[in-house]
Amino acid sequence: MPKRTPSGAPRRSPSRQRQFKLPVDLPEQKPASSSTEPRSHRKNSTQQTKVSAQDTPAPPASPQTDLFSYPFPPPPVPPRTHFTAEELRLSYTPPQSFTPHTAPDSWLYFVTDREETHHLLHSGLHLTRKAPLLLTERNGVCAWLEKMAEDPAGPAAFPCVLRLRRTMVADMLEPDPDHSAEFSAECYLLSGATHEQNR
Repeated sequence: MPKRTPSGAPRRSPSRQRQFKLPVDLPEQKPASSSTEPRSHRKNSTQQTKVSAQDTPAPPASPQTDLFSYPFPPPPVPPRTHFTAEELRLSYTPPQSFTPHTAPDSWLYFVTDREETHHLLHSGLHLTRKAPLLLTERNGVCAWLEKMAEDPAGPAAFPCVLRLRRTMVADMLEPDPDHSAEFSAECYLLSGATHEQNR
């Protein structure tokens, strides 16, 4: 029977009190440090960041494009008003060498008189939009000669046929539907202005 203390509570034996003692001593636990920095330290860090951002130089602004620095487009080419006989390879062709069924070739033809023929071969061809030169294919020369023969006062007594290189005036030709229907051959007007200038 266990012995009782003066207060009446049973007295625990020393052996039972020692059985709750751990065999090893636990290491002393340190108070957990706060993961957040003090408010004063965070304020200083923010101020340092602002100062460093102000000290950093801003990137240079890209220069604005100066539209006046670009070269201006070239001025439009004025209409051609004159060709030399050498440029056009202007030459005389006997009227007897043409027939109505002759196929077109690399030349263009026009009919005039002796005086004008002599002037053109020496001075070249002057072009004007007010009075463009009429040209036709080789198969249209006979119809042109027949039309001149109907006018007694015209140069039908001594007609002259001149020819010029088609490639030299190809971009300056305008179709002439009226004379094309009259001569049953393609006819053109040569004024000196290119197709781009006529637009």
